[in-house]
Amino acid sequence: MSDSIKTSFFSSRLLKTFCLFLFIQGCSFFGGDEEEAFDQPAELIDFTPSLDVDREWKTSIGKGHEGLDLMLRPDTDGETIYAASFNGNVVAINMQSGRKVWSESFDVAFTAGPTYRDGILVLGTNDGELLALDSMTGDTIWMSEVTSEVLAPVAIKDESIFVRSVDGNLMSYSTIDGSVNWTSTHDVPRLSLRGTSAPVVISNAVICGFDDGKVTAYDLTDGSLLWETMLTPPGGRTEIEKVSDIDAPLVIYGNEVYAGSYQGALAALAIESGNIIWLTEASLYAGMDVDDDVVFASEANGTIRALSRFTGREVWKKETLLHRYPTAPAIIGDAIVVGDLEGYLHWLNKEDGEMLQRASIGSDKITSSPLVIGDSIYVQTDGGNLFSVKAPDESSR
Repeated sequence: MSDSIKTSFFSSRLLKTFCLFLFIQGCSFFGGDEEEAFDQPAELIDFTPSLDVDREWKTSIGKGHEGLDLMLRPDTDGETIYAASFNGNVVAINMQSGRKVWSESFDVAFTAGPTYRDGILVLGTNDGELLALDSMTGDTIWMSEVTSEVLAPVAIKDESIFVRSVDGNLMSYSTIDGSVNWTSTHDVPRLSLRGTSAPVVISNAVICGFDDGKVTAYDLTDGSLLWETMLTPPGGRTEIEKVSDIDAPLVIYGNEVYAGSYQGALAALAIESGNIIWLTEASLYAGMDVDDDVVFASEANGTIRALSRFTGREVWKKETLLHRYPTAPAIIGDAIVVGDLEGYLHWLNKEDGEMLQRASIGSDKITSSPLVIGDSIYVQTDGGNLFSVKAPDESSR
């Protein structure tokens, strides 16, 4: 395929995905109330806070990416927080003080990462590049080409890096020199959401969700197919109604992998076989978190749901954040925390979903789920700032 044809193909596809992304963000161009073009975010209700939280520090990472809803999310080695900005900055920050340990700038647009493992940081760009950096210094170890834009953090195990690109490919790269080990391809529907699910690794398998609504497991070493499961067949009469992408990050817990699709389902699958243990109707884009007993999920319309990890039965449902585009929940102590489109963090009681606390960390949207380390959370906003917020392990109720 010539460069001009490639450019035309990807420009057309990006236009389609961008238009569809606008649709799911609340546009009513295809019907609904003619007087109201957008679903209005739910008004924040008054409540009595029962959890103490404190903002510890704030630092700027770089230029923001408002409107792009990129999954740029910090990672950590336990002592240092690593974060990247859309305009090519990568910083290492002392997690206690918020002081920068080092900072490097690159002539790229980062769209995924960083992912930390064993002394290296790996990031993806919108031009289909993969960068590996030394986590101690920020120096470039290698750069490799990917077949298209990378919109989800990579997974790393041993000497292999697993990368999902927007053209449907899942690829394995060497951590040593960035060479390609293997590539597996998936069909991409004519219309799909702008976003991809991040691969996850366990034992001998790498598992990933795809735009055709399938969850697929591959052998780590050679990319051979282990199993493949369709969450729900595409439904509806129009192309938009048939969209059932799996963009929400998969979660592995115990012997199960939990997956959710847009306009489809939330399901628990057996890791060994991909067999569906339970499945319930849902529409996920941001993601979920899982503990010993419950799956906590943010639905595309802003509903927060808690489901039994063993049966899929609904434990509770809250619609107080409708159309506020909450992030995937992050479990912290006896609560879950989500960010929203106006820069608020919301703590909900794990047991019943009641609001425990709300804190504003600015006016910028929060797209990526908070990173929880001990009793602190680290939040990167779409405006390019990183915040540290501390809360006790148990609520003060």
